[in-house]
Amino acid sequence: MSRHRVVRFLIWFSVAACVLSLSGRVWNKALNLSEGAVGFGGLKEKSQTQAQAHYMMGLFYENQNKFDEAIAEYKQTLALEKDISAARVRIAANLIRKNDFPNALIELQEAKKLDPENIETGLLLTLLYTIQNSSDKAVEEYEDVLKKASSADPKNVDIIKTLAGLYYQQKKFPEALNLYKLILDIDKNDYESLFLLGVLLEESGKRDEAVEKFKEVLRLKPDYPNALNSLGYLYAEDGLQLNEAEELIKKAILIEPDNGAYIDSLGWVYFKRNELDKAIEHLEKAGLLLFDPLIYEHLGDAYFKKGAQDKARASWQKSLELNPAQDKLKEKLNRILR
Repeated sequence: MSRHRVVRFLIWFSVAACVLSLSGRVWNKALNLSEGAVGFGGLKEKSQTQAQAHYMMGLFYENQNKFDEAIAEYKQTLALEKDISAARVRIAANLIRKNDFPNALIELQEAKKLDPENIETGLLLTLLYTIQNSSDKAVEEYEDVLKKASSADPKNVDIIKTLAGLYYQQKKFPEALNLYKLILDIDKNDYESLFLLGVLLEESGKRDEAVEKFKEVLRLKPDYPNALNSLGYLYAEDGLQLNEAEELIKKAILIEPDNGAYIDSLGWVYFKRNELDKAIEHLEKAGLLLFDPLIYEHLGDAYFKKGAQDKARASWQKSLELNPAQDKLKEKLNRILR
């Protein structure tokens, strides 16, 4: 059973970081935009001046994190000229910050109709679809953005990372693997991408290669807790080098003492060593810190091995409630219900 719960956060963070990075470049340009760049050039002089003034005030308020005031100014821009796509993009960006995703989506769809080539629109749509767990739409949108952006900046690691992460979410592992390899060709010291490559190798059944990648990560960054935990967990899963596994995972816990996934990994080491009381203690603590199906399955396994069948059944059922698509666990549960 693989250990990749950190990946969803890393990928979401990668998407958000890329959007913020590239949107930040758009923001910096916005402060020095020509009239034609935003779309003011075709307006009558008075209307043009007023629309620009409201747009610039919107940027000012946005920079002050005054999102409602910024939205009001951008709407004034649109009242003067409804076809200024940049104003709709900025409204959407502020609505996302306010967690108003449905209205943000409406604004972005309108902006895309007005200016299909706008990269920031595509980035914000990618972020929005990712937040809403619509990974198919996110990948489709981001692939479109990638084509537009890569022609201008073919080695933009932010863009490649995000697309690789979205492929991972879609379980398109070969595509994701190729992109992480491309990233490492650009920057061989990118330990986070090297770690994610290891995770993908593990997911693809190439555990020995995954172990080597996690070791490489630790040579680059010895205190990277995700790699410490993942390497230790793989050792524990295989019942190998359990003392080293314990040492690796304890190092990760020293860095992040309240990480439920790491504490679960340590509990699993104790389970593999048949130290069931210590295993149960750690797995119960992990379950309080992280509501995760794998933790409850592990806890059920420990209870079952200890002879506490009722507690084992309760833990396994909790795991299935969190993730019903666990056929092997269902079989395990059915065996003790007979």
